[in-house]
Amino acid sequence: MKNFYISRIFNEGPSKGLSRPRPGLPLGPIAVLTVLILVLTAFSTRAEPPRLVLSLEEAQAMALTHSPILKAAQSDMAAAQKQVEVQLSMLLPRVTLDGSYFYQTIVPQVSLFPGSSGFNFGTHNNYAVGPTVSYTLWDQGELMDAWRSQKFLASSQAAQKDLARRQVILIARLDYFQVQLALEQELAISDSLRLIEAQYRDITKRFHAGSASQIDRLSTHDQVLDRRRDLRSSQADVASALRTLFALTGQSQDLDVSAPIDARIAGMRPSGLSTPTISVELDPLDSVEVKMVKASSAPLDPNYPQVLVYKLQAEAGKFEAASIRDGEWPKLKFAYKGQYLYPELPLVLNKSYWQNTASLNATVPILEFGRTKNQAAAQKLLAEASESQSVQALDDLLMNWHKAHDQYSALRDEEQLDQISVAETAKIATLRYASYKYGGSTILDVETADINALGARVSASLRRTQILIQLATLSSLSEMGDKNER
Repeated sequence: MKNFYISRIFNEGPSKGLSRPRPGLPLGPIAVLTVLILVLTAFSTRAEPPRLVLSLEEAQAMALTHSPILKAAQSDMAAAQKQVEVQLSMLLPRVTLDGSYFYQTIVPQVSLFPGSSGFNFGTHNNYAVGPTVSYTLWDQGELMDAWRSQKFLASSQAAQKDLARRQVILIARLDYFQVQLALEQELAISDSLRLIEAQYRDITKRFHAGSASQIDRLSTHDQVLDRRRDLRSSQADVASALRTLFALTGQSQDLDVSAPIDARIAGMRPSGLSTPTISVELDPLDSVEVKMVKASSAPLDPNYPQVLVYKLQAEAGKFEAASIRDGEWPKLKFAYKGQYLYPELPLVLNKSYWQNTASLNATVPILEFGRTKNQAAAQKLLAEASESQSVQALDDLLMNWHKAHDQYSALRDEEQLDQISVAETAKIATLRYASYKYGGSTILDVETADINALGARVSASLRRTQILIQLATLSSLSEMGDKNER
């Protein structure tokens, strides 16, 4: 895999330097304990899961490479461009090589005078071959308008491809942010679990010393179990977000992500968890936000692909209507045909010769019960419908643009409040536990403070992810969107 970096980390650990005891000399208890600690340390370091490192840019690039929707849009654009060349060729002279052959079983005989012997009028085998040149001298601009219509349709397909490209990048970013959010929540729950585990160990010691009740000890242990369940649930959320991202990028779907763990937790995992199947490292939220913050001040793209698609389709419809209307006028076509014939008729038999033919053909519709007129009117109405759709698309674009800006502004203010809340709830949790140890608070007060501190961190990570979502939306709708995504 080109853009994924998967590695299994093995650390030799301190066991590499152990010296083997001499036979016959028993090890003391301290030596045995030391050996066990070193062996367990070496075993744990070798049990590190494979590591997945993925940046936002890599995820976007892989999504663009894999996207079937984008590939289909590219094929549609290429097909439309070929149709432009086809329509252009109809404005130029056409040269063909024509040939014919037929075999007749009975050759008629002709007598010039009554009673005289007849002669064959033809032969059994007959053929003709030669080039034909045809050209439309005058059609009131029907073919020219049809060519122009096809050019606008091809441009519309190009805009459709650009729209698909922006949408793929936007979806890749949103899926990437969902993985980041799940990892941030996993990290917050992991930190909370380690804190409660430390409190549980302390309360257990206090219980054995007689300064804490059995109720407090069991209540704290129940909180440990709750956090472990929350952490396992958050791992499932990470796995689900990763699967969605893998499906979009078409990469690494065979990896075992049933128990993923944030790379920041890998070295200090809480106890009592299932063995992690993979360690995940994504771009930090701060670095992603720095890269995308310019989108908050970038101007709206006046040529946003979705609006451009309808405008170009409207122009194509106008020229198509004009091309149909041109069919009501006379058409003048010139043709030249040269043929090598066999046989020559009627008198010189069984002889080949070259025949040149030039023709001028004029046609004009007289009675068609309004077919051409109605077709042109229908095409004109379709063009007007496309124009109305372009206006509606622009209205929707402006609405989404302003909504994203409003949301971004509000989320920024909320983020500042989150920072204060995270710091204060963490401080309250510390003070509550300190107060509990001196009898000033109950274990319920401690649990409530711990839950509030965790909730503040989870809310803050959700808010930051929402900020990134609005920035991604603004980037996709802005002028910088297409520049950054090419």
